[in-house]
Amino acid sequence: MLLHQLSSEQRRVFLVLARRVIDADQRLTMREVEWLDHLYAETGVPAETADAPSAAGDLNHVFPDTRSRVAVVLELLLVGYTDGTIDPREIDAVRDVAAQMSIDAGTWEECLAWAERHQALVEDAASIGTHHAVGRP
Repeated sequence: MLLHQLSSEQRRVFLVLARRVIDADQRLTMREVEWLDHLYAETGVPAETADAPSAAGDLNHVFPDTRSRVAVVLELLLVGYTDGTIDPREIDAVRDVAAQMSIDAGTWEECLAWAERHQALVEDAASIGTHHAVGRP
């Protein structure tokens, strides 16, 4: 959604961070694997193997402005919601990234609230049409 705003190096680091969020709850779902594949395709970054480097570097250097930092936090929260709910450990993983990028508490809360609203809209969209009788417009 917001990844197009990032440079190729920022996208590579984002994917390292996304893998950390996915790993945070210590369970891997097929939806998470599929979403990670989608993210690699969307970013144009070649898929990495299990032995790929997992170092992200200094996040304040990689993401020098507020816009890129907020984009990363929002996208990481969406990664956490990939399997329908976000585990508290996934929230903690994203909060840790936000703290490393000096995201203040107010901005963090706004990002978290946005992700919750986004997830509610995704769920609403998935239910469209399921409340009507078959054959009715």
